[in-house]
Amino acid sequence: MRDIVLALFVFGTLPCILMRPYIGLLVWSWLGYMNPHRLCYGFAVTFPWVYMVAIVTAAGLLFSRDSKRIPWSAVSVLLLMFLLWTGLTTFYALIPDSAWIKLQEFAKVMVMVFVTLILVNSRERLHWLVWMIVVSLGFYGVKGGVFTLARGGANHVLGPPGSFIADNNALALALCMTLPLMRYLQLHSPRKSVRVGLGLGMLLTGIAILGTYSRGGLIGLAIVAGALFLKSRGRVAVVLVIVVVGLAGAHFMPAQWTNRMGTLRNAQQTDSGETRIQSWQFSTSVALHRPWLGGGFNVYQSTPAWERYGPQGAVPRAVHSIYFRVLGEQGFLGLALFAALLFASWRNCSQVRKRSRDIPALRWAFDMASMLQVSLVAFMATGTFLPMSYFDLSLQLMALSAVLADFCMQQIRSSQSIELRTPGNLSARAAKLANPIRGG
Repeated sequence: MRDIVLALFVFGTLPCILMRPYIGLLVWSWLGYMNPHRLCYGFAVTFPWVYMVAIVTAAGLLFSRDSKRIPWSAVSVLLLMFLLWTGLTTFYALIPDSAWIKLQEFAKVMVMVFVTLILVNSRERLHWLVWMIVVSLGFYGVKGGVFTLARGGANHVLGPPGSFIADNNALALALCMTLPLMRYLQLHSPRKSVRVGLGLGMLLTGIAILGTYSRGGLIGLAIVAGALFLKSRGRVAVVLVIVVVGLAGAHFMPAQWTNRMGTLRNAQQTDSGETRIQSWQFSTSVALHRPWLGGGFNVYQSTPAWERYGPQGAVPRAVHSIYFRVLGEQGFLGLALFAALLFASWRNCSQVRKRSRDIPALRWAFDMASMLQVSLVAFMATGTFLPMSYFDLSLQLMALSAVLADFCMQQIRSSQSIELRTPGNLSARAAKLANPIRGG
């Protein structure tokens, strides 16, 4: 029954997507983040819904009369350079077949990231895309929080099987990145009932992160809590959520959770910590031997590569760090492009905050830039211990930082232009030009 309902809904949106490609971006985001097809039981589980919607969206955009302008900036240029660089490293990958498959997946995500740059060109579109991300990932936050409370924290909270967030660590990262977006919507929702619901959603999502049993997730949650306190307006609600989640972790979670989190004090002495360090050493060794091109996508899957570049007695495994994974797969230049992307995205948000701080009409942009920064902090901090270098949410948020900066600049220039054209300002400007010394 779920399969039929999902199929009817998605196929029913296709004509709308052809006429309005932005709807396709929303549906693509819903399918990519929530993975509703992974909650089905029949043909829908393996049907390529995401790719189908992406193709229809691209077709609709191609024939649409809407502007197809890409807001070129440091972020958009770096996104393109990073995509091209991964294509080059794939030609020289140590595992060509696996690398080409991963490149195809990455390229499909990047196409939709550039579609985001093109289609999200107004405040309303920014707002609704954030809503779609929050609804899609917040579903697992609310569900996981209720599950954790109902089971006394005895079972791990996991994402939908077969999805990008199936692993408990990946889900914890995604939820940490979603919390700030929930806070942005809470700050700008006109209805009290929606604000209260989002506050409850933040609380349950925080508890769900505890329920994942992810040690990286716990670190990320602590960092996000601090960043939210520093970056958010109206800190009382934030403090209340932090206190309740902290009390839940300290007094509600069972002994096995406390014991697992306690291993953070001596992470190097645990099997998980030791194998993580071994994977970092492996990536570093690959990069030192192949500094320009690295080992290509999924080089960690090669047993001969581990025997050649890994430390003695190392256990082959995924590289649990967004930075070390990019270093091993894309080389030093690839890591430099990746780091530059994170820096440029952060800088975009900083510029928006600076320019919109004292403009009441752009208070929403100030808050969105602040919360995007907190999401980026969650990705950069929690990702230190996770292999989520090419997480599509992080790439889309980088694109949103570029869109927000471009839109904010357009609004400021437009308001300045209108202000200069008003009669009073024209007279003052003419007087200033006629007597520049007196005009200051």
